[in-house]
Amino acid sequence: MIKNMRKNYRWLAIITVGLACSLQPDRAFSQTFDEYMEAARTAYESYDFTEAARHMANAKKKMDSGDEIERAMVNSLQRQIDLSKSFINRIEKLEILDSISVPKEMFFKAYRLPASEGYLEGPEALPYKINEVEYVFTNEEGDFKMWAQPDTTRFYNIAESIRLTDGTWSKPAMAPLSLGGGKNAEFPFMMADGVTLYYASDGDGSIGGYDIFVATRDPQTGEYLQPQNIGMPYNSPFDDYLLAIDELNGVGWWATDRNLLDDSLTVYLFKVNETRTNYDPDEEDADIADLALISDFRSTQDPEEDYSELLETIKNISTLKRKRVDFHFPLSGGRVYTTLDDFQTAGGKGAMKRYLDAERKLDTKLDQLSALRHECHDNPSASLKDRIRSVETDVEKERENLRILKNDVYREEGN
Repeated sequence: MIKNMRKNYRWLAIITVGLACSLQPDRAFSQTFDEYMEAARTAYESYDFTEAARHMANAKKKMDSGDEIERAMVNSLQRQIDLSKSFINRIEKLEILDSISVPKEMFFKAYRLPASEGYLEGPEALPYKINEVEYVFTNEEGDFKMWAQPDTTRFYNIAESIRLTDGTWSKPAMAPLSLGGGKNAEFPFMMADGVTLYYASDGDGSIGGYDIFVATRDPQTGEYLQPQNIGMPYNSPFDDYLLAIDELNGVGWWATDRNLLDDSLTVYLFKVNETRTNYDPDEEDADIADLALISDFRSTQDPEEDYSELLETIKNISTLKRKRVDFHFPLSGGRVYTTLDDFQTAGGKGAMKRYLDAERKLDTKLDQLSALRHECHDNPSASLKDRIRSVETDVEKERENLRILKNDVYREEGN
């Protein structure tokens, strides 16, 4: 999770080199190779891809061809540089409304989303006791959750669970490993459509650290199509994660550590484009690298537009979770239970489950009776009338049973 994420490639290189030396005590890494790699990484993080390529060429000359660790370091950085060069000329043109510095821990609490978009919560929202989970996404209805947890390889993978009709939660279902690109997949945010998933991954397709990806789920099969890196300016050579969309107000949020704020992250608030429009590198006054890095978020704003009303609306969004309502069951003292979780006794909860089952049976019988009466109205017959009388008798029996079961609920719950 956040506290375990690497700040950037430089620290990974130091750790990797240290590990390699400990494993190969009789062999020291070439300092010149390390210097070229460090210079290439520094240039890359400044979006100076030409300079990064020059240092990479020198690093390759100094690389020991038989050293798998050095070769992996070179290949990883080269892949990131090549991918970034493909993104730099198609940077999405965003209007960034605000920039907030927040502590890394529970950074998602800074996002203000209406209930219609779901809830960004901590591990207390988990339906199970699972270690090493810090973030949970819950939908508006409160019957669907997503989070990330480590698998047997110690990489994080996205899990999900749905609330069953009896109030319990299904066994966590794991997303395909392809979402993580061979490494981690974390910070899921499922759009209200139930098919569009945004998440962060540091696997294949990342330009450095964690990048934000989008994957579309087939509503029929539940399978995800090939995930896509959403590109710049959302993603950078640093860590970028948790993109959340507020369709109601037409804004979005994402977090990044590209500004190197020690134990803090930068959270950006932006206007969501109805259709993606990219900057034209030949027509922009600002340096294209500055637009990708977001050197000054205010420069992305329209000077003719007043954002104050929209910002005030977002500021006043209540992030309090709405109480789930599955039914309305009044008890003494003005109490009204709306979920099975409201019950204080196991007997009361069990009686309520039986009552709800009987209520569903009664509804089924009433639907059947209504259909028979319509059919008899259009095509009357003796057999239909007999069936109607039979179902009417069943309805009265179900109603009487429902009254008995309701009293059981009152008795068991100590009403």
